[in-house]
Amino acid sequence: MVVEEQLLPNKKLEPAYDKIVWLYVYRSFEEDEKDRAAERISLRFGVTSWPQLFLADPATMKILNHTGRKVDSFLAAVKRTKVDKQRYAGPHEKLKEAELRAIALEERPKEADARKGLDDEDIVVRSRALQFLANEAPKTIVTRAVKLLEVPNDPFRYEVCKVLQKAADSKAKDALESLVEKPKDSLNPNVLRIRAVQALAACGDAGSVDVIAPYAKGTCNNGLTGISVDALVTLAKRHKKARKRVDKILKDAYPEPHKDARMQKMCVALAKRIHRARGAKSKFPKTYDEKAWKKLRG
Repeated sequence: MVVEEQLLPNKKLEPAYDKIVWLYVYRSFEEDEKDRAAERISLRFGVTSWPQLFLADPATMKILNHTGRKVDSFLAAVKRTKVDKQRYAGPHEKLKEAELRAIALEERPKEADARKGLDDEDIVVRSRALQFLANEAPKTIVTRAVKLLEVPNDPFRYEVCKVLQKAADSKAKDALESLVEKPKDSLNPNVLRIRAVQALAACGDAGSVDVIAPYAKGTCNNGLTGISVDALVTLAKRHKKARKRVDKILKDAYPEPHKDARMQKMCVALAKRIHRARGAKSKFPKTYDEKAWKKLRG
């Protein structure tokens, strides 16, 4: 749904016009000054997919309610959301100061300031510090990864997972497995799970196979499915004890053919991906139908 065209101009929203302060955030991803300001807002609220519509407390900057993308759900969310108007002044000053610290890390980053910023009370400052250290001093992130993965903010945890994927640090294994099994406090749990699976492929052991296995047998149009297949192969290469188990999982993961042409195309692509991953000696069938599917799984 294009909310700018189909929801926000709707006259039925007029009862909410003067009840809330409206903020429209647009990212161009050009990484100029205006885009960095928009990114800071996205980081503050943990937004990694668009569009997102929600109501936030102006004092704490915490999300209070998601409005949905329909007029009725939007108005209902506004009606049930209450805030304490007496708490505004102080937090706004703290927010301005935090913005200046974050901008300083964008424009004049120093490792000492970034290390300090990683413990800042403001999530945007912490995120900018994390982004800098991920490139300039990744070991700083690796040594603290288990705790950093507990931060309830999607883009923050994405960055930590990215560092771990490169570092292949086994000490983060349990934390990553927990995130795969239950990506809590997430606005985008599927993508958070994807990032955790990618990191676990590098940090996990033979036991991690069973944590990832359920997601290798997912739907054809979910990126997590193919990522999980690749992760299992990576683990099998690193841990000989896991190879038979992984092959059995992949053999069972061939997707059932679909009647819808678009879905079938994705099913074939996934099936071929699994076939290559298994290193199967037999050629992939020219026609991927139910007969071929059963044969590959047999």
